[in-house]
Amino acid sequence: MRKFFFLLIAASFLLLGCSEKGNGESLVSYDHNQLASDLESEGIEPKLPTEFPVRITEYEIVKPPHESSRHEMQLTGENGEIFNLVVHSSPVTYDGELENQEEVKVQGNEGFYAVNDVTGPSVHWTDGDYHYILEYQTIGLETEVNKETMMAIAESFK
Repeated sequence: MRKFFFLLIAASFLLLGCSEKGNGESLVSYDHNQLASDLESEGIEPKLPTEFPVRITEYEIVKPPHESSRHEMQLTGENGEIFNLVVHSSPVTYDGELENQEEVKVQGNEGFYAVNDVTGPSVHWTDGDYHYILEYQTIGLETEVNKETMMAIAESFK
């Protein structure tokens, strides 16, 4: 009878461990060194994410046709997941509140989390000389990313 209870408890722990990983909360390391080097060539040295819920396979720096303090990057996951990172090198102000806006702290800095039915979840915060906007595009994608995962990505910035 003891063996049965031991096996039952062991199986419970195994199932709990598997279900935690399935929530999308386990993150995959991302080496941002090449992206950091490319951005340094553009004249900015922001913090960058070091973890994502999927393996990032490529990135693109989106350059506007004119000089701008807005620097946009698109990071693509192995199954087509798209994370947009916008870094502003000048102060940013918002008129009013975004839909479903909720105050948060990212690495001790005030910011907010918002969910838009069309564009998906986003985290906005200022750290030092840079204002960050991290967005996950949900259109046509199976991978769901919740608030906890978005906050974990934001907290991974180095």
